[in-house]
Amino acid sequence: RTVERLAQDGALAEGDLIAHGVHLDDAELALVRASGAWVAHNPRSNMNNAVGYAPAPKLGPRVGLGTDGIDGDMFAELRTCYLEARTHGAAADPMWSVERLGAGAAIAAASFGEPSLGTLDHGAPADLVILDYDPPTPLESANLAGHLLFGVSSASVRDVMVAGRWIVKDHRHQLIDERELAASCRRAAPEIWAKMRGY
Repeated sequence: RTVERLAQDGALAEGDLIAHGVHLDDAELALVRASGAWVAHNPRSNMNNAVGYAPAPKLGPRVGLGTDGIDGDMFAELRTCYLEARTHGAAADPMWSVERLGAGAAIAAASFGEPSLGTLDHGAPADLVILDYDPPTPLESANLAGHLLFGVSSASVRDVMVAGRWIVKDHRHQLIDERELAASCRRAAPEIWAKMRGY
């Protein structure tokens, strides 16, 4: 099987990244957990492509969320991760899914040699997301995961800072003209679609 071949060939080790992880049997799941490899869990992409369910709760703690290009909405991915796990009978609570979102920072930190990525520490990359979120119920540490799952969405993102530079301010991208980009995409799309139909 695939994971067994990867392990035999030395391609399943600490720091390696497995994409999707769908259709793994119990022996493969055990190999992944023992390997120290990371897993990128892409639940919406898997659902959209009808390729099956990756049993993320059985893959251990080194599972982070990805989108596989379906879009950049990590809050939607977070919600789908939780709901899909629950649908498949996993005893996953909301915090388990939020931790999968946080594991993405750990994967990036390990991959790019930035151990402080995803933290608010002295010397860490100055990456911040500020949410515009006025919850109808109290927001406390005990229910934070529930708010992130069911209250916050990508529309809540107000500001984004990357390496100390504002990329989004007051919901507006600071580096590009979003309207012009969208107009350019609309003009280019028919030609791209036509080329794709030719393959």
